[in-house]
Amino acid sequence: MRYLIPLMDINIVHRFPQIEGLNVLDRALKEGRGVLLMAGHIGIPHLAFNALRSMGYDIILLSGVTPKKPKHRRFRYYDTPENTIFVHNPSLSGEYKRSILETLRIGKIIYYDADAGEGRTKVTVPFLGREMDFPTGMIHLALQAKAAILPFIHLYQHGKIKLIFKEPIEGHWKEGEDSYRRILMEFTKLLESYILLHPEQYMGIYGPTVLANYYQDHQQKDIFSRGIRKTSTVKDGEG
Repeated sequence: MRYLIPLMDINIVHRFPQIEGLNVLDRALKEGRGVLLMAGHIGIPHLAFNALRSMGYDIILLSGVTPKKPKHRRFRYYDTPENTIFVHNPSLSGEYKRSILETLRIGKIIYYDADAGEGRTKVTVPFLGREMDFPTGMIHLALQAKAAILPFIHLYQHGKIKLIFKEPIEGHWKEGEDSYRRILMEFTKLLESYILLHPEQYMGIYGPTVLANYYQDHQQKDIFSRGIRKTSTVKDGEG
């Protein structure tokens, strides 16, 4: 996939993606604000943000992996140093922060997987029936840069990519952890709603185990509820 994605062009984009709420992204950019696209590991993320690139949007990917070099000069990766902020080396965290702030302050777009595990500072929010830790560093930087935080959902349905942009989640970095938690709770609630509709498309680090626990818990609750209703019906009949 990494070898073929650079070949995406506007003709492919016109045929395959279905887009909802693109005006939300355009409005934030027209206001001169940087944009943090807050996404999750659902659908096919790589096709999603590269489709936006093919549409002319300058998407900067935030990546926690080590930069890769193609094994053959004929091939090239889409996550190049020119369009990716690599944050794989903890000793360079200060440099990463400066790069992120500068990118957002000049009105560019950063794509960010909010359900990734990287990050030293985290807050706990409800997610799929559990209390889960989510990193807050990117939210802090986005608010400092006065960027718009846009929830971004991408799905793969019936051979097409579906891109969904939601209204910005506002906050202020001076509010600290309370603001970060509120933003994350709003985002995770939205992400969870799509995961439950399309559980087979979720592959986040909280994915298989948490989803299995979620469905197991609800199955047990359903069985318990049916047992209570059955018992109540029997007792009513005896009366």
